[in-house]
Amino acid sequence: MFRFYVSVFVGLVIAATVQAAEKSIDGNIKSVDTTKRTISVTDKDQTLDLELSKNTKITAKNKPLESRSLQAGQSVKLKYHDGLGIVLEIDVLSPIEKKPELVVLNELDTQGEESNPWFSSDGLTIYYTVKEPLQQTRWVWTAKRKDTESLFEDPKRLIPAMDFTVSDDGLEMILFLNRGLYQTTRDTVEDNFKRPSRITSAVIQNGFLAGPCLSADGLTLYCDSMRKGFGAQIQVMTRNTKTSNWSKPEPLKLTPIGKMKYPYISRDGKYLFCTSKDISQGSNIIVHSGRDADGGFHSANIVNVDSRNIRGIFPRYVEATNELFFAGEPENGNGELKLMVLKNFNPEKVIPGLK
Repeated sequence: MFRFYVSVFVGLVIAATVQAAEKSIDGNIKSVDTTKRTISVTDKDQTLDLELSKNTKITAKNKPLESRSLQAGQSVKLKYHDGLGIVLEIDVLSPIEKKPELVVLNELDTQGEESNPWFSSDGLTIYYTVKEPLQQTRWVWTAKRKDTESLFEDPKRLIPAMDFTVSDDGLEMILFLNRGLYQTTRDTVEDNFKRPSRITSAVIQNGFLAGPCLSADGLTLYCDSMRKGFGAQIQVMTRNTKTSNWSKPEPLKLTPIGKMKYPYISRDGKYLFCTSKDISQGSNIIVHSGRDADGGFHSANIVNVDSRNIRGIFPRYVEATNELFFAGEPENGNGELKLMVLKNFNPEKVIPGLK
């Protein structure tokens, strides 16, 4: 019995010591060096110089952050070990918003033409088309990156296609070939895609469908239509399950801005991006919002950053990384399409009045 009380007493002393060693501070980051893993935090009364460990938990609005997201000036709630000077937890209360930055993906340059980017939901796997010099056939390629600051690596050729879209699990592809839409599957993301079969319902009178885009759940397919007498329109098809047949295409209700092509629906279905082909203004990237009960959109805005319209085709918004990818012509380029990304892109913050 005596040993039991002694054990309990020792346990309470240890617990009390650990709790006494843990302290917290509400303040602002004065400086941070993620290479040396040091951080200085200040409040009204003090400045603390602390160490970031590999186990330091960093969050913002209950979402995990990497240490490189920490910046001087950020308001934080920080828990640390007083005796060791090690940060245990950091909750970033007011992250500093970075300005949108336009970057060309030079690591994927084939000296030909790269277009039609498509992404996994985490934004770390890219699919894209390549038309190599002196070649007529376009191929779908894929590459991966470790995080948003890393380059895409190890490009791999997959399958011939003009336009295409990939399902959320990476196992289904719908592609545009021979003036028609086809679908193909593979068993795992490491396997090759099988021979494509034509989607027989994907037909319209006096025209054809192209530019396919699958919704996140894989049950809605958005396309652009080239139809004689109508110009470019956005069409929509649906299916009940991933193994069901597709419905016939129906025009999507949108606020018209030029001839709209290359649709992309955001994962939450809130926004529809596309390109407005206009002879006088070029290929402006448009975001449609204000979704109606019938699935249409009643508002449209040109994506504009620092009073400059963003021009390109195949816009793809990756919500997980706040990036807008597209194919465009870089400044001082040779006129060929290259893959580009607008980093730090949040539609609601970049586009005034977005509904």
